[in-house]
Amino acid sequence: MQKFKAHLCLIWLGCILLSFQSCVSRLRRPEITGVIVDYDKNPIANCTVGEALTDKKGRFKLAEERYNAFLLTEIFAMEAPPLMVFEPVEKEGFEKDAVSMYSTRGGGQSKGAKYKIDTIFLRRTNETFDISALLKNSDWKLAFNKQADTIYLLKNGFREWCKTDRCSPFYSEYQRLVDNAYTGAKNLPEGMIRRMIEVRFDAQKSPFEINMICEYNSTFDGPNRPPDTTNTKGSYQVLNNTKMLFDAGKLKALTGKYNISDVDLYQMKLTKLK
Repeated sequence: MQKFKAHLCLIWLGCILLSFQSCVSRLRRPEITGVIVDYDKNPIANCTVGEALTDKKGRFKLAEERYNAFLLTEIFAMEAPPLMVFEPVEKEGFEKDAVSMYSTRGGGQSKGAKYKIDTIFLRRTNETFDISALLKNSDWKLAFNKQADTIYLLKNGFREWCKTDRCSPFYSEYQRLVDNAYTGAKNLPEGMIRRMIEVRFDAQKSPFEINMICEYNSTFDGPNRPPDTTNTKGSYQVLNNTKMLFDAGKLKALTGKYNISDVDLYQMKLTKLK
């Protein structure tokens, strides 16, 4: 009986050791660090980021989180698991935001994974903008839909500024209107795969420059249409900080009166008035 118990104990210990050896460490969240500021670049203290609070300099740190997965299951999966992170950013008097990330195999990163997000700009509730000042002497990228009644504008520097969930959907909408090859969308004219438009705004009522490059489908058999470029000049006028008269020169479909339906520090949406 005692010999049986001894064998049972050895088997039990062996199972425990085997269970430890049969686990592999996976990443649930890397260490995330950054700084939260307002649109005037003033640090925001006591702002909630996930389970953390920012200090008086607006800095925060979220610790790395890991979990153990069974090795056998991971072997059958044949690849590292995805990484999905979502951390709310909240502060009274400011619009809610979030830090999120997704990677199809990011969960396989080794211990010590870090992500430095640098600066996050948090928008105050009901924050307003001087549209004329926002546009003056600045460079933007422009996209428009098939009906030419909605214009999306991204100011140069958007990608460096946009690091949270609040602005990401705007970029996705813009991208669907400029690159059918990448997104698989069908928002461009037949045969066109990309339409990149750059706009240089100067002072109001002064001519501004528009540069448009269009790329087309290319096949082995051809004939293939080479890219074409359109350069033109236009003008604009902001009305009561809520509407805009837009003259797009040779791009006549875009000329008209628009409602400024969405605006932020590096983005603007114009909706044509009937």
